[in-house]
Amino acid sequence: MHSIHDQNFTQSLSAFGDVPFSTGCSWPSAPTAPRIVLIGVLILLSAGCHRAQIYQASALPIELTAPPVLNPLNIDFSKLARNQERSETLHSGDVVDVQITTGIEEEEPVVWKVRLDEQGVGDIPIFGPVRLAGLDFTGAGHAIRVEGIQRGKYVAPNVSVSLRERRTIRVTVLGAVAKQGDYNLPAADANLLAALSKAGNLTEEASTIIEIRHPPRRVMAASFPAEANTPRLVTVDLAQAELNQNVDLRIEDGTTVMVRPRAVRFISVIGLVKKSGQFKMPMDRDIRLLEAISLGEGRVLQLADKVHIIRQGPGDVPVVIEASIKAAKTNPKSNIRLADGDVISVEETSMTFVVGMLRDFVRLGFTSGIPGF
Repeated sequence: MHSIHDQNFTQSLSAFGDVPFSTGCSWPSAPTAPRIVLIGVLILLSAGCHRAQIYQASALPIELTAPPVLNPLNIDFSKLARNQERSETLHSGDVVDVQITTGIEEEEPVVWKVRLDEQGVGDIPIFGPVRLAGLDFTGAGHAIRVEGIQRGKYVAPNVSVSLRERRTIRVTVLGAVAKQGDYNLPAADANLLAALSKAGNLTEEASTIIEIRHPPRRVMAASFPAEANTPRLVTVDLAQAELNQNVDLRIEDGTTVMVRPRAVRFISVIGLVKKSGQFKMPMDRDIRLLEAISLGEGRVLQLADKVHIIRQGPGDVPVVIEASIKAAKTNPKSNIRLADGDVISVEETSMTFVVGMLRDFVRLGFTSGIPGF
């Protein structure tokens, strides 16, 4: 609550016209000459304006600190790689060449082309199905040999297995990537990083948030019908994925990858600056107090040093951060990082008000003696 002295002071100024007040003490920016003497006396007698509690830029609580801008293009994607399966491991849909020799052949042994079905089983000529998915080439050959002997088709065969064709899956990559579209990925190496690489990687407009939308699970029509028709969504924050090894970066057939673009951020610069207005913040880096004032083309008066930064605090409650231009030039902590939506106000004080009045008075007195002004 204002003191009686402050109320009388405000009422006295009101007798000379409206007096705007900002987050600190605000004064009329261009008083006319007849008001100068009396208003100047009132300023000297005034003890200042009552203000609510404010925070200091050099000692800002962590919960009020603006978060740093993370440029996704600077992320080391190699650190996001998970332990991949061995490249020799077989998967459902792979096509392999199988050759079985007994040592008594009179002609060149036949090479059979075998495709692994959805259950990872390959149908081997002569003795039938053998599960091969999850095995490497050597393991697959051993499994075929054992099954051939157990089923009485061979005594001591030699089996060789080699890869003919990898199964591929289809993935759609959208959003802030260089080349949006549909791409084929080897099923064995289908992960987020491979999908982004196919799409030419991220653009400068990309955020760190990526949505991986998998197709509905294949279930029986009578079992969990709601789940069967519901896509599965995994949201990945690239800034945190390196630390969280449990994030699933795998891609399935029919998956859609959406790279969210970064939201455009703005700050406003007002008060004793040459150009008040709203300015777009850089997409890929931080912006700090002194740079914001330079966007306003500098101060109207070099004497103006007091700055108020109005920011949305926790719970969307506005807070006021008091800063000093002089301190910002000498102390990095005072040159605080700005947040989206900040309003930077270079404040009027009693000193800047008096200097501004005197400057306007001198200019008025000088120009009034010149014909035509």
